[in-house]
Amino acid sequence: MNLLKFVNLYGAWFFLALIPLIILYFLKLRRPKMEVPSLVLWQSVVNDQRVNSPFQKFRRNLLLLLQIILLCLVILALMQPFLKSEAAVSEYVPILIDCSASMSSVDEATGKSRLDLIRDQVREQIENLTGNQQISLFSFAATGRRLTEFTNDRRALLKALEKVQPTDLPAQLDDVLRMAAAYTRSFPIQKVTVLTDGNLPERASFELPFELEIKRVDAGGPNVGITEMTARRSGPTEWEIFLRALGSTDDLRGAELEIWENGEKTHSETIEVSLEEAERMVIPVAADKARFVEARLVPAGFDSMKTDNSVWLSLPAARPLSVWIAPKLGTWKRAASVLENVTLEEGDAEKPKGSDYDLIVADNAELESVNAAVKVFVGVVPPDLAGVIEVRDDIASVVDWNRTAPLLRHVQMADVQMGVQPAYLTGFGVKDIEDRGYEVLADGNAGPLLLQKREGLQVSWWFLFHTDKSTLPFRVGFPIIMANAVDASLRQASLSEIAAAPTGVLPGVALQADRDYVVKTPDGEQIATRSNAAGTLLGIPAAKVGKYEIMEGTAVVSAIGTGLLNGNETTLKVVEDLKVAEADVKSEELDELESDQPIWWPLAAAAFAVMLFEWWYFQRARGSVV
Repeated sequence: MNLLKFVNLYGAWFFLALIPLIILYFLKLRRPKMEVPSLVLWQSVVNDQRVNSPFQKFRRNLLLLLQIILLCLVILALMQPFLKSEAAVSEYVPILIDCSASMSSVDEATGKSRLDLIRDQVREQIENLTGNQQISLFSFAATGRRLTEFTNDRRALLKALEKVQPTDLPAQLDDVLRMAAAYTRSFPIQKVTVLTDGNLPERASFELPFELEIKRVDAGGPNVGITEMTARRSGPTEWEIFLRALGSTDDLRGAELEIWENGEKTHSETIEVSLEEAERMVIPVAADKARFVEARLVPAGFDSMKTDNSVWLSLPAARPLSVWIAPKLGTWKRAASVLENVTLEEGDAEKPKGSDYDLIVADNAELESVNAAVKVFVGVVPPDLAGVIEVRDDIASVVDWNRTAPLLRHVQMADVQMGVQPAYLTGFGVKDIEDRGYEVLADGNAGPLLLQKREGLQVSWWFLFHTDKSTLPFRVGFPIIMANAVDASLRQASLSEIAAAPTGVLPGVALQADRDYVVKTPDGEQIATRSNAAGTLLGIPAAKVGKYEIMEGTAVVSAIGTGLLNGNETTLKVVEDLKVAEADVKSEELDELESDQPIWWPLAAAAFAVMLFEWWYFQRARGSVV
C-alpha cells in the first residue's frame, strides 16, 4: 500500500496563515453617515452589520472560500508530499550506467539509442529524489568511472548524466563493482543498480558485499559489423588480409565491404551475414611500400550500430630481417644462412657495425645494450644473475622444458647432453630468478638451462650453456630453434603477421628512447607522452575506433589503427544470468525504476488553476455591472 508522506513537515506551520485571512472577514466596515430619502435599502444594511459583528455567523463568501483553498494548496505543495514506493528505497543509491559500444545501438522506429532510454529512466529518478535519499552515478565500459559523489543535488546529478556518452569499448563489470564496493566502507549501501543492455561478460570475479540489481533495456535494431582483421605475409611482395564479418540476427543481411589503402578505395565486394553465418574473406595487398589499410562495411539496409563498421590496420613495407651473429657461433650462422627473408651481416667483427637490428645472436653479455627486438645469448649468464647461478665443469642433461615457448616450439630436447652444468648457488632457487624478471624455459639436473626475459617490446633468450659444448647442434631441433628465433623476430618487427588493434589501449610502439611525443586521436584530441628507456611507447588509451597518429613536433613518425573487433558487442548478445563469484544474478527487463512519487507539482498546478478561476470569475462579475 502506498502511503502519503511529506518531505517538509515544518511547512504545516504556514496553515496558521488561515487565521489572519479569516479575521479580515470579521472586521467591521466603517461607513460614512449620510441621510437617505428611503428605508428600502435598510435590510441590506442590517445584513452587512450582522456579517461584520465578531461573534455572528457570516454569510457564505465565494472569494473567502477560494482564497482558503488556494492557501491550503500552496502550503501542501510546500510540504512536498509524496507517495511512498512499495519497494524498499535505500538512502544511498549507487547507479552504474553501461556505456559500452552496444549501448549506442539505435531503435529503427524511435531513433533512440539504448543509452538514451536509460538516461530517461535515471533522469526521472533524479527528479523524484525525496527525503534524505542520495544518488551516486557511475559509468562503465572496459573500466569504471565515478561521475558524482553521493548527493541529492538534482542539478549536479542531471549535469553529470548528460555527459554520459557511449564509447567504442566492450563492457566489463569487475572494475566498476570494486569502485562501488569501496563506498561500502563509508556509506550503508544495501543495493547497487546496474543499468545495461545485458551485453556483459558471463562471469565477474568479484565478491558481492551488497545486493546487485541488473536492469536490462532491450531496444535496438539489427546490426552487422567487422569482428576480425589480420594480415599475413604471403610472399616477398604481398600481404594477405583476413577479414570476418558477422550479424546480430538470424536473417541474412547484405552489406558492401570496401578496402581503402592510404585513402584510396582499392577493393569492393558484396557480402551477406547473419548471426549463424559469418563471412570470411581473404584480400591480397601489395607490400612494396607502407600502407594504412581501412576496411569499411556499408550495410544495405538499417544498421543500428556504426562503430563496428570500420577497422584500421597499418602495414609496413616488406623488407628482409636484419640479423647479426657473433663470429665464433658458426653453427648458428650456418643455420641462419639457409632461411628466407634474412639479411645476415658479413664480417668477423666482434661487435655489430650498425645500431639497430631485428635479431642478434651473441656470446657476450656486453652486447645486451645493442638495440634489437630479439636477442639470443649463448653460453652467457645474465649479469644480474651472477650471484644466483654458476656454471660448473660437469655433465648436465635436460629434465624438462616449456614446449609452448616460441623459441622451443616443435623442438625435442629430451636427449640433449651438455658438457657444462649450470647450477643454483646455495640458498637460491627459481623464485630468485623470477623476482629478477626471468622465466625458466628449460631445466637441467642442477639448475636452469634456458631463460627468457621480456622488456617492453623486446625479448631476450639466455642459453646458460654454450651450444658448441653440447649435443644440441647435432639434433634436428637446432635449426628449428634458429627458425623459431627468426619467426619471433619477424613478428616483433611486424613483418610476418599483424593483427588490427582493438580499442582500449594501443599496443606498444618502438620509437626513439626517452623522447617526447604527441598522440593525435581520431576525434582530434592530443595526448602528450614519452617513450621509455627501451624506446617503447606504452599505455596510450584508445577509446575510439580510427587512426592514431604519433607525432614528434609536427612530423608524423608512426600511425596505428583500431577497431571494435568484439563479437559480443557486434551481435548485441544478451546475458540473462550473470555469475558473480559464486552467486547467480539475473538481468531483468527495465520497465521503470521504482522510486517515491512526488505529488507536490499537481498541488501547485491546482493552486495556480484556483488563482486563475478567482481572477476570471470576479473580473467577469465586475465587468458585468452596469
